[in-house]
Amino acid sequence: MSPQEIVADFRRRWEQSFAWLFMDKLSEETLVYINRVEDNNDKLATITVTSQKYGQLVLHLGSEEYELRFKYPPVGVFQHGEDVFLFRRRPARQYRRGICTDNSILWNITRNVVGNRARFDAAEVQAAFDHATFSEAQALKMLGNASKRGVALSNNYALTLSMDETKDYVLWHWDVPVARINPKGEVTRVIEGAYTAALAEGVYK
Repeated sequence: MSPQEIVADFRRRWEQSFAWLFMDKLSEETLVYINRVEDNNDKLATITVTSQKYGQLVLHLGSEEYELRFKYPPVGVFQHGEDVFLFRRRPARQYRRGICTDNSILWNITRNVVGNRARFDAAEVQAAFDHATFSEAQALKMLGNASKRGVALSNNYALTLSMDETKDYVLWHWDVPVARINPKGEVTRVIEGAYTAALAEGVYK
């Protein structure tokens, strides 16, 4: 390919997406957002990226001083701030190399009830990689003292505060509400009958 084609192909695959940047002088991988890829008279092209830790950096396309590494976060439900989010990969084959809305789904599990709270920003993508979850006992305590709106549990379950007049918490599997649970951790109502056996086994605890 010609230099112009190389730059155009790189831009198409990476621009406005997230990737992991490794540089010897940083001595660690850092999650970056690739803001733009620009033609340059002296270099093949410049790549402007933003890291939460290091701020804005300018890289030269083709330089051996850095490496952009691509990997997906774990698929599943995770904690981000006061809310519970989920990450999924879009199944269709994508030409986009970095993490972006073209190839990935990232949203709050309550999206179908309260609307979308996700911004698909660096903090949310980093939280997807961190993939924090808690035990049921921890979740009940956090919801009881109102420090969280929702808490991610194991096996892609989550517990959230009620969103109606009922005081019992809502148990979710992915983004589907499956049961109501009281502050003592007792199932008070099964919303999705297909989960009756799983709830009895306590797979979310």
